[in-house]
This record gives sequence, C-alpha cells and structure tokens, in this order.
Amino acid sequence: MEQLVKEKLDRLIDLFQQVSSEYKWEQSLTNHFTALTYTLNNRNFDKEKIEDVRLHIKKTTGVFSNYRGTSKIILSALLACQYDNPKQEFDKLLIYDKRMKEAEFKNNMYLPIANYALLATCSEELVDKRINKAKEIYNEMRSNHPWLTGGDDYPLSILLANSDDSVNTIIENMEECYQLLNENGFGKNNGLQFLSHILGFRKEENKVKVLRCSEIFDKLKENKMKVYSTGYAVIGFLSILGEKGYEAVDQVIEVVKVLKSTKKYKWLTKETHLYTAAALVSDLYIENMKEKKDLIQTSIGISIEALIAAQTVAVIVAASSAAASAGASASS
Repeated sequence: MEQLVKEKLDRLIDLFQQVSSEYKWEQSLTNHFTALTYTLNNRNFDKEKIEDVRLHIKKTTGVFSNYRGTSKIILSALLACQYDNPKQEFDKLLIYDKRMKEAEFKNNMYLPIANYALLATCSEELVDKRINKAKEIYNEMRSNHPWLTGGDDYPLSILLANSDDSVNTIIENMEECYQLLNENGFGKNNGLQFLSHILGFRKEENKVKVLRCSEIFDKLKENKMKVYSTGYAVIGFLSILGEKGYEAVDQVIEVVKVLKSTKKYKWLTKETHLYTAAALVSDLYIENMKEKKDLIQTSIGISIEALIAAQTVAVIVAASSAAASAGASASS
C-alpha cells in the first residue's frame, strides 16, 4: 500500500475512534461518515463546532423537517468541516431549499444533500440557472427510466448540471453508457443508472469508460469482493480517474482488507468498506490530478463527498425502515 494511502487510512481509523467515543449513542455509520468527512478534508475533529451547527439546525427547522434526523448529523459534519461560518451556510441551504421546491423538486430525504451539493459547487449568482438545468436533467432521466428515477437522483442532477454541455448531450451520453454497461454484463437497475450518471463527470469516449468499468469490476471480483448493484458507484469513482483507475483499484483492495480486520470497522457493511476505500484512494488521485492541472472537473472531489452523503442517508433510512417493518410484524 502506498504511504500516502496508509497515512489517510490510519487517520480515518483514529478519527472514527474519536468520533465514536464522543457520540456513543449515534449509529456507527453516521459516526463513520463524520470521520471520513474530516479525513477527506484533512481537518481535526471539532465536536464543539459540530454541536453548534446541530443546535442551529434544530432551532431553524420544524420537527418533521428533512433536515432533522440523519440529515442533521450528516450536514453538521459537512458544514462544520468545510466552512468557517457553517451556520450562515446552513441558512443559505434553507434559501436554496425554497428555490428547489419552487422549481418543483419534491420535499424528500435527498433534497438536503442536493442543496448541499448546490452550495458546495455553485456560486450564488448562478444558483437559479443551475437549479433549472438540474430539473431539466432530472425530468429527462425520469422520462427515460420512470421506475428507476427518484429523489436519490436529485444530488446527481445538481452535480451534472455543472457541466457546460447541453442537457441533451448530458442525457445522450448517460443513456449510451447505460446501454453499453448493460451489454458488458451490468444488470439494468437503479445502481446501473447511478453508475452511468457518474461516468458523465469524465470527458472521454463512452466505450473506453465502460470498458474500464468492466475491467475494474472483474478485478474486484477476482479478489473476492462482491459488488452488488448498490455499490456500482464505487466502480464509477475509480473509472473517472482514467488510466489511473487501474492503479487505484489495487489500492482499494488493500484498504478494504485492512478495514475488514480493524476492530470497529469490521462491523460495518462490506459496501461501506468498499465506498470508504474508494473515497480515500480517489481523493489522493484527485489531489495529484489537481497538481498536474489534469482535473476533469474541479468539483469532482466534492461530488464524491456529496454522493457518499446521499448513499449514507439511503442506507440508514433503508435499515431503519426494515427494522420498523420487522418490529411491526413481530407485534402483529
């Protein structure tokens, strides 16, 4: 394992211990997300700042707001880590939330993450233009795949709308990737749509991107790392690194092995291990690309962070729903 990757991994494990000791009653997955956020941003964990943001969110939102619960925990970590004045930035999120709803984005658990993606990647004077383009992209997604497209695509729509390409070009590229990926053995499902969207972040011939995805997928399988459709995004993170993706997947495999053998981390899901490894490794390659002025899209690092945030919300909500359903069945 490369030294820089090992340093990031050691830092993540240490931060996870710190966060878990401070938030003993929080879910391990949200504590992990906080630790990962601080690791990726190379910041020291600051509980006081996080608590200040959490209190502000509680004061400025209603009891049934989507900004409460899991979203509050995730947004508090993101804002406290990224901004000097996180409460002021959260107030902007609420303004953007109103504008998103005016553009007919529905109020759901993914809207806060979409608003964070907007905050992190768009200047204030371009917000309305970005929202409108994102809604066009989302509508086209839904037109092409009505059963697969939902609120979980809101953050991606915002991020994809950052492209200078027209909506038609963005959609055509995604659709071609979707079909090519399916022809290369990826099953048609929500995970495949997610992967085809992520590939939109890289300007490259679609056949080349898809072939790289297939080869990365095979490499993971060869190393006994089963990637279900919900984890296809990991393959996308690595593929958009270009030829460096082949080196990166070897690093990811090593990181996953360490996480699986680490006391607190071994209890998290296999997919969480894979997402974490891909985020850590991609982050280092993205930093190197910045130095070489070879970055495909300046916001890609934040994009990965926002996508992991959305995935974390989805996993926690799904787990909570399953637990509630099991409880209801047991009582009846």
